[in-house]
Amino acid sequence: MAPARTELADTVLREVRGTAPAVADKVVSPHWHPVPATDVMDALEHVVTRIDPDLGFRLFLRVLSTLSVPLTREQYDRYKAIGERFGYGEYHVSDVDHLIEAG
Repeated sequence: MAPARTELADTVLREVRGTAPAVADKVVSPHWHPVPATDVMDALEHVVTRIDPDLGFRLFLRVLSTLSVPLTREQYDRYKAIGERFGYGEYHVSDVDHLIEAG
């Protein structure tokens, strides 16, 4: 993996791991085929480190939205910065701006 790609993988991995405690009690697809969110976060780590950090980050944003994980403004700003480094357009990360906690 190229140095810039490795650095991005480390950055995304830090965000995934930092969010894991906030989803520890959540379940994905609770009414169909329940999957503990911790399993999903483990899978995200695998994608980020072994497949592609860009794909892992995109999936991470989807998981945040699906699980309605509350975000701080600082988290959101970091996600926007990561998205910019991947070359995302303005709307890729803004899909999770509704999760920013007021205050």
